[in-house]
Amino acid sequence: MGSRRSLVLDGSLGYCIVAIVEDHEGALVCVAEDYLYDQPLLQRISSLAPDQAERAALTDVVVGNGPGSYSGTRVAASAAVGIATALAIPLRESSSDHAIWQAAQRSFSIALGTRESLEVSESGALVVSRESASPHFAHEESRGVAACALVREAGDVVAHVTLRYPAPARGSEGQ
Repeated sequence: MGSRRSLVLDGSLGYCIVAIVEDHEGALVCVAEDYLYDQPLLQRISSLAPDQAERAALTDVVVGNGPGSYSGTRVAASAAVGIATALAIPLRESSSDHAIWQAAQRSFSIALGTRESLEVSESGALVVSRESASPHFAHEESRGVAACALVREAGDVVAHVTLRYPAPARGSEGQ
């Protein structure tokens, strides 16, 4: 069997990491990452795996399951489930905050709307006001390093993605 070749998706940052990571003799290497953040997600994925041969070379799909951007996490998870099903390859999920902290090795924040941010540190993630948040995780920082960390932290094969949200849904506090 050849080396593992994973399609990696993570929308928790508000933009989606789209990458292909290969395992070369135990070392994870990001061999391709799409930086066209303003393009539709499926178009970005297609640019990395444009033909049947490229898609057939994928051995699994790894998706970040949050916490982070509510919409981004859901869109990436939906795409990951659909692609894994269509290609009949395993789906694995990874804790976005933990994996990306491992890659960055510094505290950072993810914008959650206009008033709040998700503060990510070694001890976990916490919702804070935007004024007290650390600098955001920049697009440039996701270049391959975060994608490799997501693959490294991915768990066993799953049938569905269990999304992790930073806080209970608004309005559910009294329930």
